[in-house]
Amino acid sequence: MIVLMVMAALLQQGPKRLDVDESKIQPPLVVPVGTAIPISLTSRISTKNAQDGDGVYGKTIFPITIDNKIVIPEGSFVKGKVTAVKQPGRVKGKAELTLTFQTLVLPSGITVPMYTSLGSVGGDAKRKGEATAQGDSGKGKDAGTVAKAGTEGALIGVIAARGKGAAVGGAAGGAVGAATVLLTRGPDLVLEPGTTIEIILDRPLEP
Repeated sequence: MIVLMVMAALLQQGPKRLDVDESKIQPPLVVPVGTAIPISLTSRISTKNAQDGDGVYGKTIFPITIDNKIVIPEGSFVKGKVTAVKQPGRVKGKAELTLTFQTLVLPSGITVPMYTSLGSVGGDAKRKGEATAQGDSGKGKDAGTVAKAGTEGALIGVIAARGKGAAVGGAAGGAVGAATVLLTRGPDLVLEPGTTIEIILDRPLEP
């Protein structure tokens, strides 16, 4: 009976109100759109064997701060994937890798989805569009191949005909060099571990 009376008295008082000082509530730290996050690749990627869907891994190389507070610590892991691979052409066309980074893993283990585009790519690559890294054309190497073959052909002509066959040998050698270039693909694009890539936030990020 006493217990019932106590419960009835508590119910009559109604729920207690908790007074909270809203001025002391800290707003969430949000990394804004357009923030550049430099990362260092921890995996090797090459157009020679990469396929659509392959994983790409890296880690941040310095902390990202908002209002003097670190929101993305140095060493946070970033996960992405290859979404397109373009092999280098024989006559023209450069090797290309299209990359997207969708996941941020903080040192605390918290995983945060992210939406990004490509800002810049280190090494011999350059950015093409919003998410593609493009390799070198290899034209300088091709010209060297043709020139070397022409020189060697001329030398053989001189030796064989005591000078009279130099022009013929040079032309033949040049033709061989040009054929070699046409039958050989351009250089593959290779992004080694340690390559710096800058990714840009396309949407706000709230770690």
